[in-house]
Amino acid sequence: MAARDAFLAVAAHELRNPMTPILAQVQRLNRMSASGSDRAEIAKGLGRLEKLVEQYIRRATALLEVSRMTTGKRCLTPERFDLAEQVRDAVEAVRPAADYVGSTITVLAPAHVPVFLDRLAIEQILDNLISNAVKYGAGRPITLSLEVAADQATIAVEDRGMGISPVDQARIFDRFERAVSQGSAIGGFGVGLWVVGQLTEAMGANIQIDSRVGQGTTFTVRLPLQIGRSK
Repeated sequence: MAARDAFLAVAAHELRNPMTPILAQVQRLNRMSASGSDRAEIAKGLGRLEKLVEQYIRRATALLEVSRMTTGKRCLTPERFDLAEQVRDAVEAVRPAADYVGSTITVLAPAHVPVFLDRLAIEQILDNLISNAVKYGAGRPITLSLEVAADQATIAVEDRGMGISPVDQARIFDRFERAVSQGSAIGGFGVGLWVVGQLTEAMGANIQIDSRVGQGTTFTVRLPLQIGRSK
C-alpha cells in the first residue's frame, strides 16, 4: 500500500510537470499565428511541441508498462525490422535532450542488423537506457554501440557521468528504485530500469552494468537476433 501510494504521488508529479512547457508552447504558437509570424518560425515551434508531446507519451507509456507487467498482461509481439536503424532512431529522438545538457552522442553500429524481435520492447529499452545516460551523464559524451556476433546482438550505452555505487547497482533494477539520493533534483519514476530488466528477461536476453562512482556507467544488453511469439 505504501509503495503504491508513493508511486501514485510521484506519477502525478511527473505527469503534471511536463504539461507546463507543452501548454506554454501551444499558447506561444497561438500568439504567433494571430500576429502573422513567419511560417518557418511557427514550423520550428511545432517541431518543438512535437518533441514535448513525444516525451510526455514516453512517461505515460512507462506507467502503462508497470501496470501491464505487474498483472502479467505484457505479451511480446515479434516482427522483422532493422535493429541498427532502430538504434539510430532512438538516439535522434533523445538528441534534443542531450544537446540541452551539452552531451554529444556517438553511435557505432553496422549499416543493417535484421532481427525478429518485439519492436516496441526494443524501443523502450533503448529510450530508457539512452535517456538515463543523458540524465546522469553530467553533460559529457555518450557512446552507443551495436555489435553482432553469431546469433546475438550486443547493445552498450556508455556515459561518463556520476556513476553508480556497488550498493545502488544491486537495487536499480527493482521497481521504484533510483540510483540517486532521496530529494535529488534529478526526476524520474524509478521504474525505467525495472521495465528494461523485465523486457530483456522476457526476450531471453540479459543486461549487465559496469559502473564506477565519478567515472561513468555502461549498460550492456545482449539480445538474440530472433525470438518466438509469446503465448
